[in-house]
Amino acid sequence: KSYLPKELSKRIDFNTMTMSDTEKDDAKYKKSYLDLSVQCRLDDKESQIYIIFEHKAYRDNLTIIQILSYCLLVWEDEIRANKKTLTPIIPFIFYHGEGNSGLKTNFKNYFDVTEDLKKYLLNFEILIFDTSKKSNEEIKQNINNLFLVSALLMMKNIFKDKEQIKPILKEIIELSDDRKIILFEYFATKKQLTEETFNELMIELKGDEMPSVARIWMERGKEEGKKEGREEGKIEGKIEGIVEEIHSTIKMGFEFKFKQLSKKLLLAIQKINEVETLKEIKKAIFDINDADEFQRFIKKTI
Repeated sequence: KSYLPKELSKRIDFNTMTMSDTEKDDAKYKKSYLDLSVQCRLDDKESQIYIIFEHKAYRDNLTIIQILSYCLLVWEDEIRANKKTLTPIIPFIFYHGEGNSGLKTNFKNYFDVTEDLKKYLLNFEILIFDTSKKSNEEIKQNINNLFLVSALLMMKNIFKDKEQIKPILKEIIELSDDRKIILFEYFATKKQLTEETFNELMIELKGDEMPSVARIWMERGKEEGKKEGREEGKIEGKIEGIVEEIHSTIKMGFEFKFKQLSKKLLLAIQKINEVETLKEIKKAIFDINDADEFQRFIKKTI
């Protein structure tokens, strides 16, 4: 609420805000996912508005295409249900990568045409919360929720040295065990800390009682491990959906920028099922403009 434009924030009934399904199927039964989607009332009317949030820890200039695809799936569902009017959707991107996001806020600016032609193009504006453009103090002043402030500060500063993050860790220590464990787990995972290194850091910050947090964390991990077998099928299904979605985005970018290259290269890419590798390729499609350079990148990657 603190970071939405004032003219928008005052029109949203935040008391009616509820979580929405972030998984959608297209006409070909392919699944699309977003990180978070909420719905709420607008202008005190019964009509609904969706605010979709996409979380990025790295530059991804094709995010706007992913969001547009999701919007179309929502509206197609409504058309099939014979809904008289389409639901307004406001895209919101949360970015906490190294450096600024580099994202354009208007869709029309992704096209390389003169300004006089842009007025005829499909256009919408996205809201971006870019942590690189917010100081630690600004985040603290605008949000009256210690857990949310701590989470934002941790994500904003996660790429910095551990010494620079210690003041944030000291504030996290004051949270309840459940909440501090969430943030400590994120910190330790991102920094690839061993349990021993994590314990030493906690003792340095607060004293001998802090390793108990690590033990709680480890016990919770054991409990989650017991559930892992039951959830494996669901996880695999979701991963397959994510892979299909990235493949679709890559294919779109490939045909738009590198259609002169052999289709065999695209087919080779579509055989890849490793999510992180596909994300690297998706990023490269936007960052690389030379076809030969892109081809060399793909051959090196696969």
